[in-house]
Amino acid sequence: MLKALLIGAGFIGKVHAECLAQSARAHLGFVVDTDVRRAAALGAAASSATLDDGLSAGCDFAIIATPTEAHGPVARACIAANLPFLCEKPIDVDLDSAVETARAAKTAGLRTGLAFNRRHDAQYLALKAHVAAGDVGTVETMVLTSRTQSAPAAGYIAASGGMMRDKGAHFFDLACWLSGSRPAEVFAQGACLFEPGYARHGDVDTAVLSLRMQSGAFCQMNFSRRTGYGYDERIEIAGSAGMVQARIPVAVDVALYKGAHVVSGGGHAHWYDRVRATYPAQLAAYLDHLETGAAFPSVQDGLVAEAVARAAERSMRTGAAEPVDYALADAV
Repeated sequence: MLKALLIGAGFIGKVHAECLAQSARAHLGFVVDTDVRRAAALGAAASSATLDDGLSAGCDFAIIATPTEAHGPVARACIAANLPFLCEKPIDVDLDSAVETARAAKTAGLRTGLAFNRRHDAQYLALKAHVAAGDVGTVETMVLTSRTQSAPAAGYIAASGGMMRDKGAHFFDLACWLSGSRPAEVFAQGACLFEPGYARHGDVDTAVLSLRMQSGAFCQMNFSRRTGYGYDERIEIAGSAGMVQARIPVAVDVALYKGAHVVSGGGHAHWYDRVRATYPAQLAAYLDHLETGAAFPSVQDGLVAEAVARAAERSMRTGAAEPVDYALADAV
């Protein structure tokens, strides 16, 4: 079995630790976290508060699950140690730094990957298969919705990188992956409709985007940091020959018929409940990539999403549609 170094033992680190515990191909060998008790609690054979200890522990690959601002420095330390890694997005806090990290990984010849876990969702894999088979014909419009069940604390927002990176990156990547085309330009509007404190961190709680893809197709996205009805994520793709939808999955698929009413089960209460199954699927796919070079979301895919996020943020400032510049992403 491959030995994994887990860097970061917070919520998402625990998720990766659970996936490793279930895997028949890799195990959790070493955990690094500044909170040594939290690191030790994940059950690895060894743990430390010091990254150098983990990098010298003889692991086969790393999983970077630190807070966002540490992704880049940790990734560069892994590259210097010639250690392949799977990194939570984004690869770094800004595009220029991310490009330098990506170039270093490419020069080192490492099989790295970016954790766009939604590509491993069963519904979205089915969407992709229908589009690839030509079932909807030429893609003409896409609609992507993501509304989180409850607004995160301002402290999280301050370190998140902003809505366009924190939430948007997943859906910019999905739009590219599902359609086989990149956004050419973005028109984005955002506001603090219910969490005015987010504005102090230069962020918004609600956003609506219109993207024109390089293929000519149009894409609409709407994001919110809270709902009154649980987690809401869905995608619709329409084309010249039909339409395919990934609807809100029902948490408990039971319907009560009573009188003139039908009461059906609702969606998942929390985002993690909705996407839980994507994490073990993602680990399996990364191990395939590590061992055989099988396709996996790349660091460059992350740079593409970052370029779109940068254009979206610029559009919210200028109030105009902004072109997406992929020059840095494509230079890697």
